[in-house]
Amino acid sequence: MGKKNRERANNLREKTPKPDIDKFIRERYPRFVDALGELNNCLTMVHLFAALPALKSKKIDVKLVQKCRRLAHEWQAFVSRTHKLRKTFVSVKGVYYQAEVEGQKITWVAPHLLQSDDVDIPTVLNFLQLYVSLLGFVNFNLYRSINLEYPPILNPRLEALAADIYALYADEFRPSGPISEASKLAESEQVESKKKGADAESEKSEEDQDTRECKNLFKNLKFFLSSVIQRESLLFVIPAFGGTVSWEGKGAPFNESDQSITHQIVDTDAEGHTFHTREYVQPQWIFDSVNARIVLPMENYIVGRIPPPHLSPFVNNDEEGSIPDYSKIIKNLQEAARKEIVPLPGVGKQKGNEAAKGKQKMMISKQQSNVGKETPAGVVKTGESTTNVQENVDTDTSALIMMSQKKRKLYEAMKISNKRKQDQYDLIRQRKKKLDEAKGQRS
Repeated sequence: MGKKNRERANNLREKTPKPDIDKFIRERYPRFVDALGELNNCLTMVHLFAALPALKSKKIDVKLVQKCRRLAHEWQAFVSRTHKLRKTFVSVKGVYYQAEVEGQKITWVAPHLLQSDDVDIPTVLNFLQLYVSLLGFVNFNLYRSINLEYPPILNPRLEALAADIYALYADEFRPSGPISEASKLAESEQVESKKKGADAESEKSEEDQDTRECKNLFKNLKFFLSSVIQRESLLFVIPAFGGTVSWEGKGAPFNESDQSITHQIVDTDAEGHTFHTREYVQPQWIFDSVNARIVLPMENYIVGRIPPPHLSPFVNNDEEGSIPDYSKIIKNLQEAARKEIVPLPGVGKQKGNEAAKGKQKMMISKQQSNVGKETPAGVVKTGESTTNVQENVDTDTSALIMMSQKKRKLYEAMKISNKRKQDQYDLIRQRKKKLDEAKGQRS
């Protein structure tokens, strides 16, 4: 190219030997579970290129973008069809998803379509060669595991209307054809590995129960997406939890005037005709209900109101030391949903709830009586507890003395970080208390 001999340069590029990536994948991932365990970065990379525009200046080919988009939608169609999605969170960076496939928790990020970040394309393209082949192998194995032919049918009409994921499972999947001897051998090995151990069977039953819970979350609910909503993530999430979804535009399975629609997802106040037989809610209600695994009340998500904070399901509030108020409300709603009494044959639901309440009152009275009886001996126990505390302090100081200097510094750094977290949590509580007092004075 420096000598302006373009024909010679093009011939050298065409004759450049390409590595056999399939061989590398088989050597690096001898088991299918190993490939699933390292799928996080692969899915994030493929979803990133599926959202990028094709640019010749950055060596992003049109065919490469189309292939990434196809692989991403095939993965989403499998997760949605088998109801393997577990968590989702919408952030500024993109939409975080977590699925559980064959006992492996897989987390990836799908960037927003309108997002334009600076990406080091030449470096990323080297990894993408491996990731595209890896995801193709994984999709093939997953589709064969549920007896479906790969690649699935893609409706060209819906694909042209930018409904790619719905184009994959709008039509019925093709059942798989005749199975080769190698695939039969692989299936027999999988069956033998599944039969080994009682722990594997218990894990499988838990997974089936979890899948059943996700499958019935939005059961018998019908959603319609308005034209303003970005439907890419909702077309993936709603069917994964048992709901039926449509959108405004050509190729939609049903129109806005359908009387069987139960919820309409909108961002702003509905213009034109409003239907009194359905609920108008914001998109955040879908994601919060999915993370809570219950259908949350819609009063806080009505259009025009400021919704509650969108809490991340990937954060452990107990370890952070601060539990948001809305998280406590969700926990109370979850406990109320779990304590709902299933009526026995011949006994009504109301009578069952009354019996449960009576049992709870008896338990509370027993606990109070036990506390009253144990109060005289409490003085001795408190005295014993103080001595135990002093012994623990002595053992802690002796253990600190026996530590090496490196471990002692690490221990002190941990104490400083925990103190900072506690101070930050106390500051947040003070600010919230002041805000509540100010609101009370205004009211």
